[in-house]
Amino acid sequence: MERTEDLAIGLDIGGTKILAALVSQNGEVLSKCQTDTKKGKEQFGDFLLTTLNALIKEASIEKTRIKGIGIATAGVIDSKKKEILFASNLGLSNFPIGLFLENKLGLPVQLYNDANAAAVGEWMWGAGKGKQNLIYITVSTGIGAGIISNDKLLTGLSDSAGEFGHISINFDGPLCPCGNKGCIENYTSGTAIAKIAHERIKNGAVSHYLSANAGVITAVDVCNAAEMGDFFSIDLLEEVGEYLGLGIINLIHLLNTEVVILGGGVMNGAKFILPALQRTVQKHGIASMVDKAKIDISHLGNDACVMGATGLFFKESTQNAALLIK
Repeated sequence: MERTEDLAIGLDIGGTKILAALVSQNGEVLSKCQTDTKKGKEQFGDFLLTTLNALIKEASIEKTRIKGIGIATAGVIDSKKKEILFASNLGLSNFPIGLFLENKLGLPVQLYNDANAAAVGEWMWGAGKGKQNLIYITVSTGIGAGIISNDKLLTGLSDSAGEFGHISINFDGPLCPCGNKGCIENYTSGTAIAKIAHERIKNGAVSHYLSANAGVITAVDVCNAAEMGDFFSIDLLEEVGEYLGLGIINLIHLLNTEVVILGGGVMNGAKFILPALQRTVQKHGIASMVDKAKIDISHLGNDACVMGATGLFFKESTQNAALLIK
């Protein structure tokens, strides 16, 4: 029997990779493709268009079944104008991504913050299913958070709520691209992990797995080295867990959530990050609040953003957005 359910394209735009997927209205991922991110306004739009056309062609389906595109992106956005206002890790400012794709593909587009989209994906189909209050934190090239409170997604005045990575934990710390100093992102993001590892080895620290290639270390390298027993890398990932834990305590105290879900590429090092994070939360948090907040790893993994973006798209396109977004 031929399938006829409605589909939407989910697009997860990150600083290092872009994931595009065809997702059904019940949350099934039918096909997907991943490519490295091309940065800068001059080539970014055409690159997206090529990626989406390839996805549609490869799926071999009737284009009429595709009802639109839900985009999850890093950076500061204006969801009503469907515009990326500023994304330092994409090299973009004032980029009208929604208008561009609508004109090129003839499909309606909705734009969402990536952490918000991932939070919705986990809430509908993942680690937060059945919960009324949850926080999703993406620990990747950058750091962000999506917040569900009493079954509603909190987006803030200009859809920019959840900039967890730009909460300062050290006003004398390193300068962040946002202009602040000592942001959580400076200590816990994939970019920060690579930078810290490079600087420490350059200044004399020893890693049996990383020292030979200190100039081209990535967060993936650090996670892999930790798995192989490299004490330098294990210590660094445990530090990441401690810093994340300090930030998460504040979120739990502020929002009294049921579950905190951690996703993103850096959580490939969860074996080392999570125990340190949990110890920090238990040590410094208000016991009656942190004991009720489960800390979990994303169940949807890399698909959380694309699934959440399509879930939001379907809700909005069927005029049910008021049930979700307030």
